[in-house]
Amino acid sequence: MMEIERRQEEAQAHIRATIMNEFCRVMNQSGLPPMAVMRLAAQAVGSIYREVAETHSGPNACPCNWRPNEQTDVDVLCTALLAAIRFKPVQDLRAMRPIGSA
Repeated sequence: MMEIERRQEEAQAHIRATIMNEFCRVMNQSGLPPMAVMRLAAQAVGSIYREVAETHSGPNACPCNWRPNEQTDVDVLCTALLAAIRFKPVQDLRAMRPIGSA
């Protein structure tokens, strides 16, 4: 595994654990149903995107060279969300259906 892939997996695991912990805490404390809390989480991600995009725009933009493109960025975020919703990890490789042949 390449270093960048390892770092991405570690970051994803950390973000997921943090969000799951907060999701459960908010549900328990607020009594709100899961989809209400999911909607609030999605709104939080949107507001974080807006804040980060603003710091990467204009004459005093962050020097990292990322330039926000709202349409493209929203497409990337939607694709990631849909992929995560549809992905079901297989616990046992023997249960996987073979695709193609070698």
